[in-house]
Amino acid sequence: MDGFESARHNRAGKTPTVIELIKLAGAYLEERGVESSRLSAEHLLAMALRCNRLDLYLRFDERPGETELARFRADLKMRARHYPLQYLLGEIEFHSLRFSVREGVFIPRPETELLIERVSEILEGRRNITFIEFGVGAGVISGTLAAMCPGWGGVAFDISPTAAALARENFVRLGVSKRVQTVVSCGFEVFGPGRRFDLLVANPPYIPAGTIHTLQKEVSMYEDRAALDGGEDGTRFYPLLAYYGKRLLRNGGAIVLEIGDGQGGMVGSCLESFGFERTRIEKDYNGFERVITAFRPDGPEKDM
Repeated sequence: MDGFESARHNRAGKTPTVIELIKLAGAYLEERGVESSRLSAEHLLAMALRCNRLDLYLRFDERPGETELARFRADLKMRARHYPLQYLLGEIEFHSLRFSVREGVFIPRPETELLIERVSEILEGRRNITFIEFGVGAGVISGTLAAMCPGWGGVAFDISPTAAALARENFVRLGVSKRVQTVVSCGFEVFGPGRRFDLLVANPPYIPAGTIHTLQKEVSMYEDRAALDGGEDGTRFYPLLAYYGKRLLRNGGAIVLEIGDGQGGMVGSCLESFGFERTRIEKDYNGFERVITAFRPDGPEKDM
């Protein structure tokens, strides 16, 4: 491993200390263009030592054993190839909850927490909500909503059996698996006529197909393309969501969708063309369009 491998032992013939390893590994990753290189080094070393990342600085002068160093070096090599840190760690934190992640399933982003906040805002005080989630992935949206609100439950589906299985594991881990059903399906056709929900949520693929190769290597090289590809302009799934949202939501039911920056106008027009009203676009903390909400009108139930 070049400089890091050559520094396996210091001048006195001893293995490096924790603080020395962090510095060496951080520099090694930075040379290879890995963003937040020191943070990655800290996370990987903490995993190898089976401790909290912040505890590393309480053990700064400790010298890890060969078994721990071997694991650290192996993970560091993977990270140097831009393999996602989340896949190496096997979990992420989302809305202060822990979720398992694994290769082949979309890695949840912190920005999606805005979707949770928006749902909480528009449905505040509602104790009993039935929801449906399109493209469950690791299950962070459905899992968080059910964990936050004991009276909420619903159905979350994904075309990927790997994703659906992972989501189910996370629901069990959170203690919400009895309230959130996980289904493998390529579309909404799995739901029979007459079934109704209060809420439809989704973080659909919304990256324009032609720009996926320009994303971070961690994304373009390792994440499932099907979880990213939103078609030519990134909006191909929104008409589908609007159509089935109108069919499956009760009167006054809400649709809450994550969107890409600059897509709000087009997605809003799409929702309105299917009869949704009170459309609102929310920006994230970086000022980018991130979430759109709308409501099925009150009135007599009609299938579209």
